[in-house]
This record gives sequence, structure tokens and C-alpha cells, in this order.
Amino acid sequence: MHGTLGKIRTLLCQLIIIKITYKLGTNLAKCQNITTNTESFIETFIQKHRLDDAFNALINKAYLPIIQKVLEWQALQTKPLLIGVNGAQGTGKTTFSYFVAEYISDHYGLNTVVLSLDDFYKTKSERIALADAVHPLLKTRGVPGTHDLGLAFQALSECLDKKLKKTIRTPRFRKEIDDRADSCDWHDIQAPVDIVLFEGWCVSARAETQEALKTPINSLEEKEDAQGIWRAYVNDCLASSYADLFSLLDYTIMLKVPNFDQIIEWRMEQENKLRESSKSLKDVSKHHYMSQDTLKHFIAHYERLTQSMLHEMPNYADIVLSFNPDRSFKNLVQKNG
Repeated sequence: MHGTLGKIRTLLCQLIIIKITYKLGTNLAKCQNITTNTESFIETFIQKHRLDDAFNALINKAYLPIIQKVLEWQALQTKPLLIGVNGAQGTGKTTFSYFVAEYISDHYGLNTVVLSLDDFYKTKSERIALADAVHPLLKTRGVPGTHDLGLAFQALSECLDKKLKKTIRTPRFRKEIDDRADSCDWHDIQAPVDIVLFEGWCVSARAETQEALKTPINSLEEKEDAQGIWRAYVNDCLASSYADLFSLLDYTIMLKVPNFDQIIEWRMEQENKLRESSKSLKDVSKHHYMSQDTLKHFIAHYERLTQSMLHEMPNYADIVLSFNPDRSFKNLVQKNG
């Protein structure tokens, strides 16, 4: 009897060893396969978006660790995960968002999509009407109050409905013509969705105090908003309808520029890239691009809120990715949980 039990124990031990060895071999093969797929994916992404080799360092030091955190967040959800991605002009928030979305979709089979706050700007005619009714500066797109939040709420609500099985249509804004694209050129998103990255320069921003609004922050406010009507309107929008929109977010990731002055240089690079990519498009006569002086005036519209976010948002964002002036990785700060 004891001899039989001994043989059984020996056999079981052998089976366990075989099983462990098999699993280790299988997992090793999977890891090697994932590594190969990742390298191929990164190479293709860099070529597709015309990025330099320095992008690899950013991927390894920041993007992949952030993706791991996103997957942890998603595993805790019982509904689609909605993440806000904040970053000033030129920080690469759109590139970051598409890298994360495409990587997760490709490697983990989770339907991950990107929505841009920029695509929800009011049409040019709507902004002209708003400027006539409230303040001339509202003709310029960008600040809270110049977006169609009805469309934004609708798009996010449909993406967050895990029972929805249809193609979701969301607007596309064409910056080169400063207007919304025709509906035939809108984005198509296939529902149901697992993860939504909602990116924009003022996503998750919070309103300032009334006291902070009293003193103009730059010459634009001093000369063109002497009575403070424009900045008060923007702040009121941020405190009400935009706060409601941003309350839908589960988490916020901030891509942090070194300082406001750095934005001009980075945004000019973006403008040159837009000019180059638009050469083959139709209606080139309607396209308009900014000189550096025009760009400085344009960016001045964003300065107040950008300065506020640079100071306040690192205190409440769930992840803060900071850059050096040359756009290289500086550090990554993740909150616990």
C-alpha cells in the first residue's frame, strides 16, 4: 500500500514538473512573441507619424509604463474607461493618445478610441455669432465657450454605452480652414468601446477665482479685453458646462510643458507640419497658416488658462508626464491607486 502511494506521489510530482515546464516554455514563447510584435508596432508607428528615433526613449520611459497603468484602471471598470489627456499645444498629446490607443487595441484586443476636444469646436459662423453677442475675441477658436458641448456630450455618452453596437459618428474640425468638416468627412467609431482617450489642451481644467480674473495676464487681455468680459465668460463656461463634461472622466493624464514660453516654439513646429501635410488637399486657397507673430497673438488667447493648469493640474492629475525644453523625457509621476 505504501509502495503504491509512493508511486502515485512520484507520478504526480512528475506531472506537476511537466506542467510547470510546459507553462514556462509557453509563457516564454508568448513573451518573445509580444516583444517582437511590440518592436514591429513601434517601428511602424514611428514611420507612419514621421517621428525621429528619440521617440523610442519616450516610449520606454513613459508611454509603456502609462499603458500598464491604463490596463490596471480598465481591469477595475464595469463600464468603458474614460481618460482625459491634457497637454498644451505642441506637447504631443494627440500622438501620445493614438500610440496608447493603437497599442492597446493591437496587443490586448480592447477597442480603444481617441476623441479630440478640438474636433468639437463650434463652426466658424457660430463663433462669429457668439463674438457678436458676447465679445469679439470669441471668434477665435480654442477657449472654453468655443466648443459645441452638445456634440461632445453625445459622442462621449454613446462611447460609454457598453450595450451600444453601431457606428458612432463624431465631428472633425479642419484647422487649415478654421471650420468643421462636412459630415461626409467625420470620424467613424465602432461600438461597443472599451477605453476612450479624450484629449485636448484644456481637458480637466478648472475655473479660476474671480479675484484672479481682475488683472490682465498679457497685452491681449489688457488691450482687447480691458473690461474683462471675455475672460469672465470663458471662466463661467469652465465652471459650469465644461465642469459637467469633465466630471465624466475617470482619470486624467497631464503632458506637462516646461513653461508657457516653450509653447510658441513647439506650436510653430506643429504649424509647419500642418502646412506640409496639407499640400495635397483640395481647396488649398482656403487654407491659412500662421506666421510667428500671428501665432504669438493666437497663443495669447490660451495663456491665462495654460498658466493656471501648469500651476494647479499637477496637484490633481492621476499621471503627470513632464518634458524638457528639447521635448525629451524629464520625469513621470503617478499617483497611487
